[in-house]
Amino acid sequence: MFGILFLMCYYFYMENLKELKKAFQKRNFYTTKDSGSVFLYSLLLPLILGFLFIYVFFMIISATGASFDPEANIAQELLDSYVWVGVVFAMLSQLVFLGIYFAYNKINRISQKSANFSFKKADVKTSLLSVFLGIFFVCCAILLIECCFGEFFKVIGVNGGGSSIPLDNVGWLFVNLLILGILPAVSEELLFRGVIFQGLKEKFSPTVSILLNGLIFALVHQNIQQFIYPFALGCVLALVMQRTNNLLYPILIHTFNNFSTIILSYLININVISLSFNITWWFVLIAIVLAGVGGLVFWLVDKYYLRKKKVEFEKEGELIQSPPISFGKFPLTMIFGAVISIILIVINAIG
Repeated sequence: MFGILFLMCYYFYMENLKELKKAFQKRNFYTTKDSGSVFLYSLLLPLILGFLFIYVFFMIISATGASFDPEANIAQELLDSYVWVGVVFAMLSQLVFLGIYFAYNKINRISQKSANFSFKKADVKTSLLSVFLGIFFVCCAILLIECCFGEFFKVIGVNGGGSSIPLDNVGWLFVNLLILGILPAVSEELLFRGVIFQGLKEKFSPTVSILLNGLIFALVHQNIQQFIYPFALGCVLALVMQRTNNLLYPILIHTFNNFSTIILSYLININVISLSFNITWWFVLIAIVLAGVGGLVFWLVDKYYLRKKKVEFEKEGELIQSPPISFGKFPLTMIFGAVISIILIVINAIG
């Protein structure tokens, strides 16, 4: 009798223990609501903190008696006049992205491992391939994006913007590689492929999620000249994440993509190479063909290598969040973020 009673008590204890562990276990997956929230945060917080940073610094400098051209862009004048301000300003968005990632996971009880960044599960072959793709994409797209589209936007009077960090010697080259190469690759991948892309897959197919992720990635750049390439790159990075389920590979592609762009800019600045060409019909044709070759190579890599990688993923932890306010499948936060991004793109283009 006592043995039966003991077994019953032990059974109920173990069942309650399982439920207790489940209640305290952090989840290892994201939802579309997470995607919309993180997108909006990644858009608004850098803008707000960037404005506050420039405003506070402007007030401090003004208090010292410094004068500024009332007709000039004060923010740009500060960035041009004080190099360290440009360095801090360039880092600000990326540091905010990292803060959003860690804070959002902490507040919502999501495991930091949910982004699926892993050295242990990586293999050398795919890692080297990722490095190659990061460099290769820049080589294939540089003529079409920088020369053809860049010249087109100049003709119609659209501003393109640029880096606020000098890039005219080896010292500044390494600073750029760190701040504009490595830091964005890590912080942006954690948010856009680690959180947003994986959350989109809750309600959208992988293909639609990849396209939406590329669109969101392009919108956050807030620059019409930097829209087409980030969209294509964002789709490629999302596809690689979909195939491999390891954020290390998108980070490697993104890093060496940034490295290639920075090194090319450095070589142009020290007059080693030039991207000033006469834009004729045959030049545009070559640029389109070269970009097409890049797309074809990636399609072949995906078809004969990436698709063969089998990735198993099991959701863990309970989802404890209220349903998002949505318009169809789209959270209102995502729609609101997209509208703000478009407004900012228009302002930056005509400003």
